[in-house]
Amino acid sequence: MTKTILVTGYAGFIGSSFTKQFSKKFPKTEIIGIDDFSTGRKDAVLPSIAFYKGSILDETVLNKIFSKHKPEYVFHFAALPRVSYSVEHPRLTSEVNIVGTVALLEISKKHNVKRFIYSSSSAVYGLAKKIPTPESEPANPLSPYAFQKYAGEKFCKMFSELYNLDTVSLRYFNVFGPGQYGDSPYSTVIAAWLEAIYFPEIKKGFIEGDGKQAKDICFIDNVVDANILAMKHKKKLNGEIFNIANSNPISINEIWRMLEKFTEKKLELEQRPPRKGDVRFTHSDISKAKRIFGYTPKIKFEEGLIKTIDWFKKRSA
Repeated sequence: MTKTILVTGYAGFIGSSFTKQFSKKFPKTEIIGIDDFSTGRKDAVLPSIAFYKGSILDETVLNKIFSKHKPEYVFHFAALPRVSYSVEHPRLTSEVNIVGTVALLEISKKHNVKRFIYSSSSAVYGLAKKIPTPESEPANPLSPYAFQKYAGEKFCKMFSELYNLDTVSLRYFNVFGPGQYGDSPYSTVIAAWLEAIYFPEIKKGFIEGDGKQAKDICFIDNVVDANILAMKHKKKLNGEIFNIANSNPISINEIWRMLEKFTEKKLELEQRPPRKGDVRFTHSDISKAKRIFGYTPKIKFEEGLIKTIDWFKKRSA
């Protein structure tokens, strides 16, 4: 029985979704959350969680958390996400995404954490030559964010080899679902477009490029499952990398069509040029995660899309 876990980026989309689902599955486990609200939402903080407002760069806060609570597992979701933001702010995002990760690894090593579970990104592949893309595909980061995530993976592997801290890196492919607000610069196209449909006074919809770009898009519950499976795996993972995805690419234009179909609303989109540093096509090979710790995407894209639409409908009611 796991006694205590630490969730960084707790008030963000993935962190808060993970915490809600984890607490239902493991009600006796104490959950510690940390977030500085740079991208997280204050209304995501649950009263049942021991929460610390602060940055993962703040050594004093980290020492207090680890000394007092002694987390057995660290789920590292905290980041300044998205390719476009990192292109505009390479230094700031590098400090949080690289130095912050190393700070957490260092204190996890010091306090004998059982496993450090790192949230990485499919962006590290860049323009992958092999499709579907396995973890053996050479990294080719095309943006500061992609490089930062790749650097985090390398540090995880290094800490496993140098200091015997067990780590694992999960490469997510475009995560979406309920709880992802579309008025954030970090939202996926699904959340952004649903925000434009249900809250047009807040958000105007736009499309970048021709819409033929296709992405492997993963529903949030599948990502939560992957993190829990990575925690529960009995053998050491030693910095191994795993793709976490749906393994079924869908084009941006097809998402547009499906949203109009399921919402029964017209989606008016402003045409914009293609995004710098973006990758036009992603398709993950998830066989390694399936083989090693039993990951399969239980919720397929269409089901996840309907659940997400329902969440936006409730918000607008």
